[in-house]
Amino acid sequence: MIKVPFRAVLISLVALVAIGGLVVPNLPTASPNGDSASGACTSSGISLVVDFGSDSKIQPVIRCVRGLDLSGWQILEQAALRVEGTSEYPKAFVCRINDWPSEIAEDCMGTPGLTGGSWVYFYSKPGNNGWQRSPVGAATRKPLCGEVEGWLFVNQITGDQKFTSPKIEPSPFSCK
Repeated sequence: MIKVPFRAVLISLVALVAIGGLVVPNLPTASPNGDSASGACTSSGISLVVDFGSDSKIQPVIRCVRGLDLSGWQILEQAALRVEGTSEYPKAFVCRINDWPSEIAEDCMGTPGLTGGSWVYFYSKPGNNGWQRSPVGAATRKPLCGEVEGWLFVNQITGDQKFTSPKIEPSPFSCK
């Protein structure tokens, strides 16, 4: 029997785990409710538009999410976006999408104030013109097939300014 020192075995195991972490890709987890694809939906599903705002160089994200009875929050997750809530409302108030804003700009400990920037939630239904600001949060709203969900990061809003809407025009449709 060959005796291998414990330290050598331990170092080898740590090296294998480290190499495995580099080789295995980070795959998004699948949701049992459906799937998503790049681009807006055209015949079924719920379209999602995420506009990172005028202060960001990040391109807007447009996804078609297919699934039933999903909340606005679940649609973000289904679209394989990294969504983070606040400490107060971890799965209700959207603080960060795909790491925007940065942790330096917003710690997400409490509800972000409008003076530092915040995500604003919009929707568009078939028959409506343009974007409507959602009166409820992402955990509560459950859009129907053909609707468009929109998110816009608005930086430093003061009392006399109005919310703009995502720069991508929505294209809701009626599902058959």
